[in-house]
Amino acid sequence: MKKSIFIGRQPIISGDKSIFGYEVLFRKTAENFADIKVSDNLSATANVLENIYDIGIKTLMGEKPAFINIIPDVLEKGMIQLLPKDKIVLEILETSRIDDNAVSIIKEFKDEGFGISLDDFVYSEAWEPLLRLSDYVKLDVLQYSKAEIKEVLLLFKDYGIKFIAEKVERFEDFQFYKDLGFNLFQGYFFQKPTVLSSSTLDPDYMMLIDIFNAFQSNRNIKEIEALFKMTPELIYRLLTLINSVAYEFIVRISSVKQAIALLGYDNISRWILTIILASKKSDFRSDPLLESAVIKGKMMEDICEKYIDKDLSDKAFLMGMLSLVNVALGISLEDLLDKINIDTIIYEALIEHKGKLGDLVEFMEKYGENDYVSANVILKKINPSALISDIFEIDTVALMYLENVKKTKML
Repeated sequence: MKKSIFIGRQPIISGDKSIFGYEVLFRKTAENFADIKVSDNLSATANVLENIYDIGIKTLMGEKPAFINIIPDVLEKGMIQLLPKDKIVLEILETSRIDDNAVSIIKEFKDEGFGISLDDFVYSEAWEPLLRLSDYVKLDVLQYSKAEIKEVLLLFKDYGIKFIAEKVERFEDFQFYKDLGFNLFQGYFFQKPTVLSSSTLDPDYMMLIDIFNAFQSNRNIKEIEALFKMTPELIYRLLTLINSVAYEFIVRISSVKQAIALLGYDNISRWILTIILASKKSDFRSDPLLESAVIKGKMMEDICEKYIDKDLSDKAFLMGMLSLVNVALGISLEDLLDKINIDTIIYEALIEHKGKLGDLVEFMEKYGENDYVSANVILKKINPSALISDIFEIDTVALMYLENVKKTKML
């Protein structure tokens, strides 16, 4: 019997906005989406661990550490002993019952080599022994005033703890908490444009080499397209190249494959060689926004193929990419699309939410906000037979797709 696996993750970001690690997210489905919540921490953790064991920690996380929500009762049951200790941070939930037994168990795991983090921390005397054991403390910045957060950091500055600011929603807040002394960050601040400016994006150096070599060896266009699909920044620059004075075509672009065919192998090879020679050797594997663009593009492609129209799946992939590339550039989506000669169907779907692809854009917005009630309504509008459980599975497949390509193409 087929068993569906659902798992999610949220990047934990360093001060330079590179990916430090991931928090593993619990996912479940229910008929009543308003009631989707984690009410049984033991069951939720068991579900996450089961899926990690089934998929594999390296498949899910690459080489990054995984932060896993835990209560001491789970540690007593020996459920995590198969995980690689040097890649796991045990995130002790704020709802945990802390007594001498809990402290003793957590210390055992700390001594074995697991990292320890305190989730949504609020100080009380009972938690004092765990502060001495912890590598990380996570603060929900929406629960405190900025003055209170200053006091917390000052109070525990000599404990040798790295502080994680959670639910950072704006770039201005990211900058504030970084200056205040936070080491790591979680939230959607990196997906929101903050500055209107003219700029471009640096693709990953080794991926550029891979693509250049693929053109030189005359690999088929599907293989080359697959490489491009891992580089949203290069797709954007390819589209702007087509729209430049040297390549001003009347035709509107609807897929990556079409753009490659339009310019031809020789022209694109010369263009990529130019970028290689000027490259700063940046690495998209540590860029949370470009990772999100790849995952979103893959998800929209697969949802479109399964529930809308297979012939529109290339357009759906491009839509997913473009809907985050503008954020990386710090400009509005309208300004981005004005710079490239994109297919009218894609433009109208992204800007005006027209047609089934427009519904898909709306669905992804609600899904990305974890608003499963609204997302499910839109999903049923797209296709009455569509199930949110299938979307969770598509999400997990997209995540694994990203990690697999990073592993095989970029090491």
